[in-house]
Amino acid sequence: MRKPVNALLATLMVVGGGGLITLSSATSAAAATPTCNTVKSVEGYNKGLIRVPAYSATGSTTCALTQGNSGAGVLELQRALNKCFYNAYGSNQSYWPLAEDGDFGPNTKKALTEAQDYHTNVPADIDGVYGPITRDMLLWRSATYNNCWFF
Repeated sequence: MRKPVNALLATLMVVGGGGLITLSSATSAAAATPTCNTVKSVEGYNKGLIRVPAYSATGSTTCALTQGNSGAGVLELQRALNKCFYNAYGSNQSYWPLAEDGDFGPNTKKALTEAQDYHTNVPADIDGVYGPITRDMLLWRSATYNNCWFF
């Protein structure tokens, strides 16, 4: 679907001129979310410190992870999914426990989708992509204790 939309946007840019800039900017807002490439300890539920993926240039926890990403942000997501989802709720799927290797592969996507499905009834939020909505729905590892907390 992306190719027809891009072709339509290109056609509208030629026909419509500068009026499309706002539409184009709005449709690419999700693409502008930076990739989580580090981990940050932040205050979570009940003032406990939790470890969450973050974007190193700004320290923001408003960042994204998708299949194909790698690094510290992915590793923390995998650790949280293992400890705070799989260990807490269990699963009979063969991809558990996740390999904590920092690579967002198909098993991490499946596990994330399962965790999203457990925590929400909103179909659009069950997509196997990590972003601010998923950040807020998942449990995260404590930075100082051996438990899990919400953001």
